[in-house]
Amino acid sequence: MSPRIPATRRLAAVAGPTALATLGVLLSLFAAVAVDAHPRTPGRVAAVFPPWWSPAQIVGAAGSAGDIAGAGGAPFIVILRAAPDDRGPADLLQRARQAGALLLLDPALAGACARPASDLSSQDPV
Repeated sequence: MSPRIPATRRLAAVAGPTALATLGVLLSLFAAVAVDAHPRTPGRVAAVFPPWWSPAQIVGAAGSAGDIAGAGGAPFIVILRAAPDDRGPADLLQRARQAGALLLLDPALAGACARPASDLSSQDPV
């Protein structure tokens, strides 16, 4: 008689490869979107900040990079525009990256339900 394999090991044997395959597909999709989603007008960008940051950290970092024009479909996406005193659109991109933005996208791709900037201040800090 063959030894019986516990149910938890059977589940791990199936879930492990499935999770890795799902992660691979998601990363590939993310890379494909990132390549085609570069900002069309560098004076206005959607900055994607780390999702684990608090809303206060995100707003502080975004405000240090440029003028906050709104928010994307997720709480860690902020729409920035170049301040009038900027030296150029490239300055906004560089400052957003230095402030911690993981990705800079075209604002049109930041989410169909973009909220105005006034909604950012109403978020509860974590």
